[in-house]
Amino acid sequence: MTAVLEELSTAEQARLRTLAPPAEDIAWPSALARTQGWRVANEEYHRSQRDMGRREMQALMASLDLAPGMDAARATQLVAAATELFLHTESMRVVTRVKDGELHLFSTRCPIYERLLDHAWGGLTACGCFARRQGWFDALQAGVQEEVILNRKWGDPACQVVIHAGLPAA
Repeated sequence: MTAVLEELSTAEQARLRTLAPPAEDIAWPSALARTQGWRVANEEYHRSQRDMGRREMQALMASLDLAPGMDAARATQLVAAATELFLHTESMRVVTRVKDGELHLFSTRCPIYERLLDHAWGGLTACGCFARRQGWFDALQAGVQEEVILNRKWGDPACQVVIHAGLPAA
């Protein structure tokens, strides 16, 4: 458990986790694609995922009585906590590691990627977790960005992103 999560009661952590399950609802983009095409479905899916991420991080910050614009170290801690809270579900697994002061996220199980393996499903052009994390960064307002190192869609065994904090806010 991250140090940030230790600041929250078990009940508050459970309440925050209830914000995550809608992210795994991947049926509606397929339905939208059938009526309006994959481009529209992709744009709507990623917009909704980014909004969800923003709400998740705002809820986490409110639970900790934090405001946007904190220092890079605290922002990185919050991203690690959000990863543990919101990206660990029955269908998804993301492991966090800190290396050389940077946060590395390794996604080894992802419902969207599993769906992409189904040849009958056109799929989205990018996984929603990227947009969701961007929503986290939006809420933090702390100059946090990520770099994609590995991606299962590229044939890699896992997805890996490195979180860079302390950069000028975009």
